[in-house]
Amino acid sequence: MDWVKEYRSLFPAVNRCVYMDTAYDCGGSEIGKKAAMRYFDDWANAAVENQRGGPGRKVFFDTLDETRQMIGTLLGGVEPCQIAFTRNTNEGINAILQGFDFSPADNIVTDAIEHVSVLMPCLNAKKLKGVEVRIAGDSDTVDVSPAMLMEQCDQNTRMILVSHVQSATGSLIDLETLGEFCKEKGIYLIVDAIQSLGQIPFDAVRWNVSAVSAAGYKGLGAVESTGFVYVAPELMRRIWPVYTAANFFISVVRDEGAPYLRCSDDTKARKLENSSPDNLGVYILHDALEKLLQIGIDRIWAHIDPLYQKLHQGLCELGYRVLTSAEKGAHGASMAIEVSDPQELFAFFRERNIALSAGRYIRLSLGAYSTEEDVEAVLSAAKDCPIR
Repeated sequence: MDWVKEYRSLFPAVNRCVYMDTAYDCGGSEIGKKAAMRYFDDWANAAVENQRGGPGRKVFFDTLDETRQMIGTLLGGVEPCQIAFTRNTNEGINAILQGFDFSPADNIVTDAIEHVSVLMPCLNAKKLKGVEVRIAGDSDTVDVSPAMLMEQCDQNTRMILVSHVQSATGSLIDLETLGEFCKEKGIYLIVDAIQSLGQIPFDAVRWNVSAVSAAGYKGLGAVESTGFVYVAPELMRRIWPVYTAANFFISVVRDEGAPYLRCSDDTKARKLENSSPDNLGVYILHDALEKLLQIGIDRIWAHIDPLYQKLHQGLCELGYRVLTSAEKGAHGASMAIEVSDPQELFAFFRERNIALSAGRYIRLSLGAYSTEEDVEAVLSAAKDCPIR
């Protein structure tokens, strides 16, 4: 496909090795280099023209607004004013948990294999706010199902926090089923979507997702410094920023008497933003999103899934224990392989110029730039490997 060839040319790492590590990061891009150059040119022009506008320059604000629009489209048509820029996925989840008006009897539900970017904020909410944290599954869990999480809920459950695609195992959860349950029970569904956005279609509105946190440096093809959080109005109304800063919604009122803080609209997620956003990172995210949306996320997933199926089937036929399911709706773009010695298998693949991740499991992850040749190279190496 012409678009794959063109997109692939924008990522130098994938042309220097067999790159199967998108779930870790995208490896950097030419998109980022060009966006950075435009950012510094715009900055110089804004300074010369003496542009103003609160904590930034007009051209920066325009880029921020355009990027929010594209994120809203990526998430299935959410309102841009419900999107705040953050540094990473973890920051967005922390902002929700630390700013929410929990009551003493409240509990939140998550699962045992969540990435620490989800699990740590939950445990910190327990430590600092006294909220009960209920954990579904255990360390051997591979697939996190809606039923596992729903079983942990009761009348005092305020939130369920879960990854759309699990970082460790690559399993994908049915957010539509989980979201319907949350809507019925009055529970807020908070989703870490860093392992799915840019690769798998996402619909926060249809799935009744109350909040989405993610960062740009994996499937979105941007950089590590920039993330974002979407928060629905009904949830945002119950959150007050832990860090307050001058922005378009929060200000200091200096009327008669002592000064005080005023929020002009409690429902807008932008009240969470700092006064100095990562404009350079947003420029890169802007251009990366523009390219992805031009291609189309449906088209990207239609390209990735057959590659995933070929890789999964090939590894299974070679005798590898692939933990992640190949069933439709059960996986993202990455898969976990259980072997006797993950570090030894990792070293074997690295000697053959194949980039991947190793922890408890070996993880291979595809991207929009992946090709059949990449898959065949992995299977060829795996065939010669004695480690199973």
